[in-house]
Amino acid sequence: MRRWLGEWSLAGFLALAKGAVAESEGSQTLLSCNYGDGSFTTFRSPAYPSHSIRIKEQNDEVCDAGSRQYTGWLEFHGKHIFFCLMLELGPCRIKTGGNLTERNPYSWTRNSSMIFVDQPVGTGLSYVDSCQDIPTTSEIAAEDMYIFLQIFMTEVFPERRHTPFHIAGESYAGHYIPTLSREILRQNQVSETSEIPLRSILIGNGYVSPLDTLYGYYETLCTTKPGVDEPVFNQTRCQVISEKLPRCISIYEVCYRYPDELLCKAASEVCGVIKELYHNESHAGGRDPFDITRICEVDHLCFSQTLEIQKYINKPGTWAALGVPEAVRNFSIESTEVASAFETTTDLYSNVMKDIKYTLEHGVDVLIYNGNLDLACNTAGNLRWAEALRWNGQAPFTSEKLKPWYSNVRGSRVKAGSFKEVFASIPNGVSGKQRFAFVTVDKSGHMVSASVIAAEYGS
Repeated sequence: MRRWLGEWSLAGFLALAKGAVAESEGSQTLLSCNYGDGSFTTFRSPAYPSHSIRIKEQNDEVCDAGSRQYTGWLEFHGKHIFFCLMLELGPCRIKTGGNLTERNPYSWTRNSSMIFVDQPVGTGLSYVDSCQDIPTTSEIAAEDMYIFLQIFMTEVFPERRHTPFHIAGESYAGHYIPTLSREILRQNQVSETSEIPLRSILIGNGYVSPLDTLYGYYETLCTTKPGVDEPVFNQTRCQVISEKLPRCISIYEVCYRYPDELLCKAASEVCGVIKELYHNESHAGGRDPFDITRICEVDHLCFSQTLEIQKYINKPGTWAALGVPEAVRNFSIESTEVASAFETTTDLYSNVMKDIKYTLEHGVDVLIYNGNLDLACNTAGNLRWAEALRWNGQAPFTSEKLKPWYSNVRGSRVKAGSFKEVFASIPNGVSGKQRFAFVTVDKSGHMVSASVIAAEYGS
């Protein structure tokens, strides 16, 4: 998958989501401001006079990255979006105990310059002055992110504004990324600002189509296809899923056609019977929805690493090193405020397949990858919508069978998963090719890049 990584990559996640500063030419307004220790520099753009980025070069106190790194915030209209940090594919990982970090030998920063963003605003160390400023849809979040990227790439790092750009993320990023991709490509056509050279998007275990994810529960829990020796559920529970699924699909399809909030919530409640069979047992010591072969270590998030991350980032020394303002009360791996805001709209119940189609039709490569042991955003469901996507390459993509891919693990060539990839002509006489690939990763769950097996596959 390294060939999908260019020199610039953006990683954005629901709860979690660097280069060399040089002076810009021409339009840049550069201000030096005192933010406590006076180390932040503020950049503004004439195209967005009410927005600014304050940024500083980060030392190795928080993360000994082995390369130059930066932290900061995009600030506008009571919103403050934070960028930097560490998890899974970042330059550092947190040691057991949550007190220290160590360099991540599998970091994507070995191959590209990375920007990690806590978005939408209200997650991670991104914060708002008022709860009314929290986004309620992926579209609003995409508008915020587009402006951040414009200022970041044209004012803060202008020498890199023509460098190929790639966006990667997982989980609810299955909504965020296609929406942001569409916003970038739309603005590239109509805006007078600099074009963002988007080349590909990468979505891991993404929440793209809720209906198809629910459809995948049967295959994930009632067959051995995910790579388990025997099904997770017994015949009785599988019979319940089989009986409930047709009505769930029917009412959810109506929600897709007519995205009304009350209608979609009703569909979610009907389908909730299927989800609850597993998720009601997802707690410490119970079933893990992110890896069906594991037992939850802690609470509903299941990974003890999440508590260690929170512990480390909330240390006073970490906050001081990052320059976190007092307005941020604490860092949490998830944001109930943002989740509640999104629940007031139909964003949680919608699919973003149209945005992926739009992305492909504009010559941007799309890679969907999935850890096979994940239930929350399962392989079966994501493959179902991928094959149903109506684009120029649908027929050859659907006809193409998944083929095994191999990796060198400790000197041995082993099957690491399956994949299929299709190239198709861009419609309307536009030159170039559309490239769509679907990759599965064996023995991995929701967070592919964080698992030991995935790290070995990528070595």
